[in-house]
Amino acid sequence: MITELDVTDHTLPADIAARDAAVAATARDYLAVACAHPAMVGVMSWGLSDRQTWLNNDPWYKRKDGLPQRPLPLDAELNRKPLWDALARAFDQAPVRSAQAR
Repeated sequence: MITELDVTDHTLPADIAARDAAVAATARDYLAVACAHPAMVGVMSWGLSDRQTWLNNDPWYKRKDGLPQRPLPLDAELNRKPLWDALARAFDQAPVRSAQAR
């Protein structure tokens, strides 16, 4: 089980589209490997919306440019971001698991 999934963008460029694409690609690559493992049974994110991410309050992860981080599937206005699609694709492409496998 993966718990508390989010992807920090604190070292990425300020451009929102570039950050969102990089966050989605990181999650996609990570989940492609994790979800392929037969023991994997679930994924839980640290939250759904960037509105209240802990990463904007942690001094180690605050962006130096002062912009808010965008680490979760929905933006602060609750709109889907590329990360939402990356998660959906990873789950769609994961091997089917039977109830016996658990």
